[in-house]
Parts: sequence; C-alpha cells; structure tokens
Amino acid sequence: MSTPSFNQPTFGNSPNFDNPSGDNSKRLLTIAGIAIAVLLGLSIFLLIQTYRKGQDLEASKMELNLQKEAFAELDQKYNDAVAQLEQQKGLNAQLDEKINQQLQQLEQQKAQIETMIRENRDYRAAISRFESQKKQYLAEIEKLKAEIGILTEKNTQLTQEVSNLSTSLSQTQSRLAEESSAKAALISEKSQLESERKVLSRKVDIASAIRVKDITIKPVDVRSSGKEKTKTRASRVDKLNICFTTEPNEVVEAGEEVFYIAIIDPTGATLAIESLGSGIAKDKRQEQDFRYTTTATCQYNNGETNVCGAWQPGQSFIKGTYNVKIFNKGFLVGTGSFNLK
Repeated sequence: MSTPSFNQPTFGNSPNFDNPSGDNSKRLLTIAGIAIAVLLGLSIFLLIQTYRKGQDLEASKMELNLQKEAFAELDQKYNDAVAQLEQQKGLNAQLDEKINQQLQQLEQQKAQIETMIRENRDYRAAISRFESQKKQYLAEIEKLKAEIGILTEKNTQLTQEVSNLSTSLSQTQSRLAEESSAKAALISEKSQLESERKVLSRKVDIASAIRVKDITIKPVDVRSSGKEKTKTRASRVDKLNICFTTEPNEVVEAGEEVFYIAIIDPTGATLAIESLGSGIAKDKRQEQDFRYTTTATCQYNNGETNVCGAWQPGQSFIKGTYNVKIFNKGFLVGTGSFNLK
C-alpha cells in the first residue's frame, strides 16, 4: 500500500497581519501629547489672565488711592475755607447773610467736584477754581467790612440826628395828642348831633307823611260807551277805582302830594305794568324798595281831601282777596282790601 501524502505548510512566504498592541500604544501616546499640549496652553492662558488681572487690580488700587487723596485734599480745602469764612461772622447781620450765601455756594461746588472725582474726570482744575473762589469770597468780605466801617460812622451821626428828631417828635406827638383829644371830643359831639339830627329828620319825615282813611276799592266793568258798572266777578272786572280821604296835617306845606298805591293779588304778587305807570319806590320805615302799581295825586291844603286813583291793566283779574297799600313820602299811610269771586 502506498503511503498517503500530506501537503506540509510553508512559513517562508506567509502573509503579514496588523499588530493590535502596537497601534494602541501609538494612539495613547498621541492622546497624551494632545492633552499635554492643551494643558500647557491652558496654563499659559491662565497665567496671562492672572497677570492682566493683577495689573488691572494694581491700576484700580492706584486709581482708588488717587481718589482718596483727591477727596482728602478737597475736604481739607473746604474745611479751611469754611473756617476762614466763619471767622468773619459777627460784625453785623448783612455780613453774616453774605457769608452764609458764600458757604452755601462752596458746599455746592464741593459736591460737584466730588462727583467729578468719582467719575474720574479732570477735577484738578475744579479744585484750583475752588481755592480761587474762596480767596475771592474773602476779598469781597474785606471790601464789605470796609463799607460797613464807613456806614457805621454815618450811622453814629444818623443815630444822633434820630435822637434829636425823636425828642422833637415826642414833643410834637404830645401836642398832637392834646389836639387829637380835643378833636375826638368834637367828633364825638358831632356824631351825637348827627345821630340826633337823623332821629329828628326821621321824625319829621314820619310827621310829614299824610295819613289816609276811608279807603274804598270799587271793581268795575267799563262798557263800550265808557260807562262804568260795579262788578264782583273777576271775569267781569277790567278796572279798579281806588279812593281815599287825606287826614289833616299841619306839618306839611300846602301843595301837590303824590300817593303810591300797591295792589297785591291773591298770590302775593304786586300788580305792575311799567308802561301804565308802575315802578319802584323806597319804604323808609323798612329801609327797602317796594313795587307800586299806580299813583294818585292831589292838591293838599292841610285838611281832608278826597283822592282817587285807577288801575286798568287791560287783562283779566283772578279770583280771591286783594290787598291795597298806600304810601306817602316813603311811609305806609293806609291799607285796604277787596274780594273778587
């Protein structure tokens, strides 16, 4: 039997395969290198930021120190200015008022400069102006003190003159007081006489008013022929005849007398039409005006005289009771009434 033959493997020409272990090492080295580079860059960045912040902090500290110094300098100049101005007070009220105004203005300037310091604006020039302003204020005060000195001398002269005038005035016032007392007595006497005159005048006015009696009011219907007929129905009445008799009064001079007649309807209103002679007169006793309906006149001879007046308004009357008041010289001298159905 023949022996079977087997193909033996050959190793000299075998194919190459990748080495997984070597690639992993390279990859790790690459990652480590990148990480180190990143950390290095981050460290450099942080160092730069830290350096910059340190510089900024130093600058801020320096700026803060400069501001503190500026505030301290400003406070010193302000306090010196206030002290120098306060020392000038006490001479007189005018000067004190001026100094108070200056102190107020310096305080306002100080507040403005403090704002400039906080905002880091150019405040050096403002502080210099502040000092110049203080010197100007002190110069103004010296000038005002000189003026006050001159005025003080003049005031001394004026005080003496005022004293002399005061003495003269006291003497004059004494004489005027005596004259015033005498004048007051005369005025009082005159006022009393005036009051008595008014009382007498009022009595004369009242006494001169002519009283009336026998007052009759006749409602009539005027026919087309002109004939009048007495009526009592309001719808039939178109005219009122008012008659009365005067009483004797020897106080009154003989002559024409006017009587004012007020006819008051049932509603309380005074009948009045200006075009028919109505108007306004003065009630002297009540001291107020009153409306009158019509007037009646007569020639008075100090005795009894019959007087008549009429009222024909050309319109209908209303039902009810009417009152009639008669005035003479501003005083009520008689009353009457009538009724219409």
